[in-house]
Order: sequence, then C-alpha cells, then structure tokens
Amino acid sequence: MSKETQLTIEKFCDDEEKKFLIRSTKEIQLTLNAIIQKKQAAVLYFDNEQRFLKTVILAVNANGLWLDVGPSEEDNTHLLHSDSIIFVTKHQGVKVQFVCHQPMMATYASHPSFYFPLPDHILRVQRRDYFRLSTSPAAPLKCIIPPIPVKSDKPDEIIILDISVGGIALICKEHNVKLEAGEIYPDCQIELPGIGTLVATIQVKNLFDVPTPSGALSKHAGCEFVQLDGKMCMLLQRYVGIMQSKLSKMQ
Repeated sequence: MSKETQLTIEKFCDDEEKKFLIRSTKEIQLTLNAIIQKKQAAVLYFDNEQRFLKTVILAVNANGLWLDVGPSEEDNTHLLHSDSIIFVTKHQGVKVQFVCHQPMMATYASHPSFYFPLPDHILRVQRRDYFRLSTSPAAPLKCIIPPIPVKSDKPDEIIILDISVGGIALICKEHNVKLEAGEIYPDCQIELPGIGTLVATIQVKNLFDVPTPSGALSKHAGCEFVQLDGKMCMLLQRYVGIMQSKLSKMQ
C-alpha cells in the first residue's frame, strides 16, 4: 500500500470515541455519497485485522452499501467468513471508519461486489491540528521510556515517526515494551539535536497497524504530551520551528 493511501485503524482509550461519532442515517449516507463522488480509496481489514484489501464504495442507499471486491479470490472468501470487518477511508482529508457486519456477495452494475447493511454509526476522526514533523529515517529521534514496573527493568528506546507540539507517533518494534492505549508514561526523554533534552509525560491515545509495502503490518502508537510545562514546550516549539524552516528552504 502506498504512502498516499495509508489508511490505518484508529483505536481509542476510555470514551474518546464518542467525540467522533455520527449516528444520523441521513448524515451517514451524505458522507458515504461524498466519498463515492471523490472515488476515494478505502481499505477493509478482516481476520482479526490480520488481513486487508483495498476497495472503493460503489453505491449506498438507506439500507446498505456496495463495495468493490479485491483481486484475490482467497481474500474475498476469507472476508465473507469474517465476523467483524473494519472499513477505513477519508472524507475531505479526515479519516472515516466503521465496522461492517453480515457481508454478502452481490452484483452491482453487472460486476461482483460486497454488500453490507448500512452501519448504525460511523466515526469521523478529526483531531486537533498541529504541524507534524516527520523524522529522518537515517537519524530518527527516539523516545526513551523509563523502566515500567513488572513490564521492564530497563529504559526502552522507541523510534519516533513524527513529532509535534501536541505529541508524537511511535514505531513499536517486537523488542519494545508493549504500550497500551490510555496508559500514561511519565519522565520520557527525547534528545532534540542542537536544542536539548525534552522531558515529558506521554499518554497513548491510539494504537494502529500500518500496512507496509511487503504486506506485513507495523504497529504504531499515537501519543499525546500531558501537561507539557512552559520550558519544555518552548524547547519543542523551537526545535519544530527550526526544522520546519529548513524544510521550507529545501522545497
């Protein structure tokens, strides 16, 4: 899957999901029809989120929606026998996600398709917008998490995918400590080259799997800074500002 269509599953802690809910049948139809008009790419995750296939919405009415089938007959068959299927796409740059049930094979415009009953709710995941600075794969920033009782007895270094004044996204490898949605991790350290060391408390807001070009899934964690103090905030703003300026000059 290309970077342009990286459509990942959002997972939420506590009651965070409620902020993004759309329950109106009319609004759900309007949103899905707008996605159809834009021919927006989408992804269906199934088999306990271990498999995925790319698709598009072909049509929608008050009762259900029709989606394009995948190129693999095996994947299509597995999807039809999955209990819970998660659909992910975008609408006006904002992620749209919902759970599909009762998949059926159908025909739309003389072509094979999947048919699903219209979901009773969808999620339109729009978070607070900060400039997100992607880190260099050659020399990425790292978040050092102090030892976690029971889980680990030594600090753990996790690669940072991107950083903003609001938080960080982490690339979690197999050897890293297992982070949990909703958990708070205090006294984390991030070395900002040429600026200093950022010390912050982070809270994991969501965990999601990102398909890699090889078809495997990479685990990412979206984390929010918790009550970042003034000094640390200024340190981070300075670093992001300098890097953003450098990027602008290169373009």
